[in-house]
Amino acid sequence: MPLGTTNASRSTNRRIDSLSRERESIIRILAQAGLERIEQDIGTLKEKLDSIEELLSGR
Repeated sequence: MPLGTTNASRSTNRRIDSLSRERESIIRILAQAGLERIEQDIGTLKEKLDSIEELLSGR
């Protein structure tokens, strides 16, 4: 394999590895964002349930 081909191959492999790491990072960020949204929704539901409990108990 000529030297230029070896360098190009290494460069391509480095780029593929970099893209793979970026993809994994994006997946983690999206998963985290999804969990944060779920936490917000749970908090909102808890507030609504607390309000309903107060109304039902006559406070």
